[in-house]
Amino acid sequence: MDALSHDNMERFKNLSNDFEPHLHEPLVSTKQLTHRIALDYATEDPTLATKASVLAVTHPINRIMKGDGNCGWRAVAFGYFETLFARRDPTHLQRELARIKSLSLLLDQVGQPEHLYEFFVEATADIFDRTFAAIQNGEQDEAFLVNAFNEEYNSNAVLSYFRLLTSAWMKLNPHSYHSFLSLPLEQYCVTHIETVQTEIDEVGLQALVDVVIEEAGFGVEVLHLDRGEGDVLTPFHLSPSRPSGVTISLLCRSGHYDLLYPADRTINITPVVNYQYAMSFNYSPWDQSVLSLDINSHLMFIPNLTADSVFRVRSPMSPMASVSPAAASSFRASPAQGTYQPPTQKHLPIPSIPISPSMSARPSAAPPPMTALHGRPSGGLKIRLNPLVMKPNLSRSLPWSTSFNKFSSPDNRAHFQNSHFEPIHWEPSNSGR
Repeated sequence: MDALSHDNMERFKNLSNDFEPHLHEPLVSTKQLTHRIALDYATEDPTLATKASVLAVTHPINRIMKGDGNCGWRAVAFGYFETLFARRDPTHLQRELARIKSLSLLLDQVGQPEHLYEFFVEATADIFDRTFAAIQNGEQDEAFLVNAFNEEYNSNAVLSYFRLLTSAWMKLNPHSYHSFLSLPLEQYCVTHIETVQTEIDEVGLQALVDVVIEEAGFGVEVLHLDRGEGDVLTPFHLSPSRPSGVTISLLCRSGHYDLLYPADRTINITPVVNYQYAMSFNYSPWDQSVLSLDINSHLMFIPNLTADSVFRVRSPMSPMASVSPAAASSFRASPAQGTYQPPTQKHLPIPSIPISPSMSARPSAAPPPMTALHGRPSGGLKIRLNPLVMKPNLSRSLPWSTSFNKFSSPDNRAHFQNSHFEPIHWEPSNSGR
């Protein structure tokens, strides 16, 4: 094979230097799962694989920037506008627009001609206008911002404006940066900041944050995916203060920058309620002060005792309706269950009954079983009680397993809902038996 001539060698060398790969990926991608990054490092160094897996948990969403030499600048610029849109504060947005425009005075101070940067200012203001319109229209998706940054001509104009602002800021504040540079500051700004498609380094990134991001109240942090010690990516904060509490997270992988989105710290847990059926009762609360009798509260466990309208306990604050003796002494079943009603005779003559002086001297009283205890007021609940009720220490003396199961059944003739109801007669004189 013949050796190439010197001219051909120079031609191929120039072709190689000027070659640019045709990358079809967008300048700014849509949001993606960070799990894909973890899969890319699954077969790499174990340290990188572990850190990538942890990153997928702490920052489950990411946005990829095209690796064309502007990825770091583009990530910061897009994160800045995306954060402004997420806040949805038109007043703050207008204030930021005025501030970014006023920063052009820095370019005048370092001798930049206005015709060089005026188009860059207009392109940046256009992004502000699109963001303001999206907020006013109530848009929830940042797709308009992704489309704007994928318009290469206008997108590069915004990045060029940010580059010029960073360079001017460093020239006007050399004491903050010259100690970290291996080159003279003027030369560094020309070769590393102002030149397009030149990757941003740590010093340039700090200067960009100082001049553009910090005054907006946002923070910036960088997470380096490298072979450093530990299994967790420790964020490196570039902003000393974050008044708004909002932080733009960047992922740095061998000089390439992408955007990260941390996991949502707000956890909404719907309480789980385990309902329990057929294990509780819903009886009305027993207020012993309403009754005129010394009745133990355990009586309220008798089924249907308070369900009947005759035995319904009234509130002590409400006046008791007057009840005639005849109505008070008659038992009525609840509406749900029918009772035997004797046929009424119509048009029968009512025989006259002679009334003795002793009987007319006193009003008619209720039958003995319904008579209240001596020394007790006559008002209150009218109830026929079993002799066991009045015994002391009712909770120990009352045979719950037999007596209550027996007398609580409507099939028993002593139950008031039985059609052949015959109450158990009890007299106070029998209480000691």
